Amino acid sequence: MFIRIIVAGAVILILSFAIFFKYILSMKKDIDSEFTGTSATTVRPTTENTEPSSDVTDPSETPISDTETIPPTSETDTPSEPDNTSETEDTGTTTAPDGSEGTEGSGEDTTATTTVNLLPDDWSDRPSVLFPEKYPLQTVTHAQRDQSYSSLKHSVKQYIEEHKDARIGFYYINLNTSEAFGYNEAQPFVVGSSVYLPLTMMLYDDVRAGTRSLDVALAFQKSYLSEKTTSKMKDVPDGKQFFLYQLAYLALCDGDSAAMGMVLDQMGDMDALMTRFSQMCSCVDYMATQNYFDYSGKQQTGDHRSSAFDLASFAEMLYWRYMSYPEDYQDLIDALGNADRTEGIGKGIPSDVLFLHRSGSNSDFHSESDVGIMLGAEPCVVCVTVEAATPAEAKEIQSALGALVYNFISYCHA
Repeated sequence: MFIRIIVAGAVILILSFAIFFKYILSMKKDIDSEFTGTSATTVRPTTENTEPSSDVTDPSETPISDTETIPPTSETDTPSEPDNTSETEDTGTTTAPDGSEGTEGSGEDTTATTTVNLLPDDWSDRPSVLFPEKYPLQTVTHAQRDQSYSSLKHSVKQYIEEHKDARIGFYYINLNTSEAFGYNEAQPFVVGSSVYLPLTMMLYDDVRAGTRSLDVALAFQKSYLSEKTTSKMKDVPDGKQFFLYQLAYLALCDGDSAAMGMVLDQMGDMDALMTRFSQMCSCVDYMATQNYFDYSGKQQTGDHRSSAFDLASFAEMLYWRYMSYPEDYQDLIDALGNADRTEGIGKGIPSDVLFLHRSGSNSDFHSESDVGIMLGAEPCVVCVTVEAATPAEAKEIQSALGALVYNFISYCHA
């Protein structure tokens, strides 16, 4: 009897233990099922921005600059990637169209996204072009200068008349004396981007008068480009912003047509602007129809023409504006002083002599123009407009005439 009780107790104990063990296994299975994957990988939560902001939302992240290339997600100590499903408008950045987001440690390939800086670039480090503090005294007598000046006029006339296969306009103004003369200076020419000099000067006149601001940011659009547009902005993305003074600089320094178009749009009604510009012209009305014979003897009729006399007069206006209000017109002097001078008038002048110029070109009319302020031993303005069979021939004529003027000034201070 006693043995039966022991056996029954043992059986009951074994059954109880089996039931308890089964219960424990069941609970473990439920726990594992509920929390599977939480310790295997860490998923970066997606933050939805309710309003545009450039602030970093994760305190552990390092701020990323507007122009930084964002690397793929990794477990190294690099800045964390922001949510690429959103676009931050006030920083001017856009992200790649791929809206997927990688998971750390997942082993999946991720593609780097890059931000495009649409804000205006910082130009604060651009050096200024400064006029000479003083000019040397004349070393020849007045009689010798007068004789040399007469020789200069004769040389210019002779050189132009010898080039019968070209049509040439020339004008010289000495900004330190009363000397001024020209040859065919009133002849109408298509002057290309040389006309940007007076147009940008009009913009800065408005700024000095307090009717316009240069700190307006304008968004570039591809519509400002065409097949014949001369511009370095062809690779600029739509929406890229430029300050107005930057656009004026690009137009005047590089002859950038797209930049000039944006400037003109900002200056208001085009008819009123051109009427105002025509009033600045002393010799050839830019908006009036002109009739003339070109270098090949073909009759031409059209508007939007200027002359060597007018272009030289515009350069003279800018010189005296700068001398009176240097801070207001410094940007224009910087642009002209940094323009390429390896061709045209500047080629005939030593590189150590400051030459501020704006050249223009029009292949349809075989026209090349160049106008500039030469700051050698004396400040003077030289303008040469040429129609010739090739641009190279026209620019060589400009170079030779520029050298004649430089040699005359140098002789007076030898």
